[in-house]
Amino acid sequence: MNRSNRPRPRAADVAAIGLAIGLAIACVPLAAAAQTWTLGGDARVYQFLRLDDVDDARRDAELGIGRLKLEGTLAHGVGVEAHGVFSLLSPSGTVAQSIASGTTRRFFNLQHTFESGDDAAMTLEADRLNARWERSGLRIGAGRQAITWGVNVFWPVLDLFAPFAPERIDREYKPGVDAVRGTLAIGSLSQVEVVGAALGSSISRDGIAAALVRVNLGPADVGVMLGRFHTDTVAGGFVTANVFGTGLRGEVTFTDSGDAADADLGRSRFWRAGFGVDRQLTATVTLTAEVAWNGFGATRPEDYGRIAAADRVRRGEVSSLGRYYVGGSIAWQVHPLLMLTGTALINAGDGSALLLPHANWSLSDNMSLVFGGVFGIGAGLRRDGRPGSEYGAVPETIYSAIKVYF
Repeated sequence: MNRSNRPRPRAADVAAIGLAIGLAIACVPLAAAAQTWTLGGDARVYQFLRLDDVDDARRDAELGIGRLKLEGTLAHGVGVEAHGVFSLLSPSGTVAQSIASGTTRRFFNLQHTFESGDDAAMTLEADRLNARWERSGLRIGAGRQAITWGVNVFWPVLDLFAPFAPERIDREYKPGVDAVRGTLAIGSLSQVEVVGAALGSSISRDGIAAALVRVNLGPADVGVMLGRFHTDTVAGGFVTANVFGTGLRGEVTFTDSGDAADADLGRSRFWRAGFGVDRQLTATVTLTAEVAWNGFGATRPEDYGRIAAADRVRRGEVSSLGRYYVGGSIAWQVHPLLMLTGTALINAGDGSALLLPHANWSLSDNMSLVFGGVFGIGAGLRRDGRPGSEYGAVPETIYSAIKVYF
C-alpha cells in the first residue's frame, strides 16, 4: 500500500491518544499520594431469540459486555475515573444491541474494532476517562463522562446527552460523552451547571455549550436550561414535586433548529414535552406513568421514514417517530430476591404498543439472572415496505442474561 494513500489520523484522535498516555504516566506518581483506589467491574451475557418470521436469517443472537472500572481519589480534591468496555455481538447488525446497550457519537476516537463482519462485531473502547477537581462547592470535570439532564424516564426531552431510548432494557450505564463540566453550588440543594462538549467529530457542527440552573423550593425542584446543541438553539426546563407521597415531574424544550434538512420536514422550530407520575402503591408495588408530546414527530405512519432519516433521530437525540405517547410501568417485589416489571409504551397516534416484561432474580450479592421480552402490537410493514405503525414492526424477541459484578 502506498504511504500517500494511507488515511491520516485526525488531530483529535492524536490528541486523545496523547491524553490517554499522559494520564497513564501521571497516575504512576499520583498513586503514591492517592487516598483511595478502587478496581471493579462487571460482565453481562445476553441471549436473544426472535419469535417472528425472519426470512431464513438467524433467529438467535448473543451479546457479551465486560466493563473494567478504575476510580481514584487523590490529594487536593482531585479524582479520576476510567472505564474500559469490551463487547462482542454475534451476529452483527441485529436489534439485540440497541435494546440492551448503546453508544453515541464522540469527539475523540477511543475505540478499537477487532472484528466487524456479518458473523460478529468485537470492540474495545474507553467509555469513561476523566478527571475532576472539587473545592468549596465548585466541581470541575474534564474528559469522557456521563451527563444527564432532565427528569423523565421513557421519553426524555431535556436530556440531550446520549439519552436512553424508551425501549432500553439495561440502563445501568449511560454512554459517556467528551465534555468539560463545571458545577457550582448556590445553596444546599441548588446549583448551576455549565457544559461544553462535542457529540461528534466536528466542534462547529457537533459542539455543545449549555447551562442548567437547578433551584430547590422546598417540596419542589425547578430547573431552567439554555444552550447551543449541534447547530440548534434549545431552551427548556423541568419541575419535580412530591404531593401527598406521589412524585410529580415534567419537562419541556423548545428547539430552534439550525439544520437545513429540518426545514424540508417543516421542523425548523418545534416543542417537546413530557409529564410523569411515580407512586408506591404498596410496600412491594411501585407505579411509574408518563405522557409525552414530540413536536418533531409525524402524525401519519407514511411519514415515519422521513423522520427516521433525520440526523437528530440517527444520533439518538429524538428516539420516537410519532407525536403522542403514553406509557407506564409496574414494578413488583415478589420476593427479596425477585423483581417483576411490566412496561407498556403506546403510540397514541397510530395505536401501536410495545410491551416489555422483565424479571430480575438475584442469585447472590454479585450475580443475577434476567429474563424478559420485547413485543410489538400494531400494524406491521406494508406491501410497499413502509411501516404501518411505529411499534407494530418491532421484532418479537425474548431474552435472558446473566450479570456478574466484581
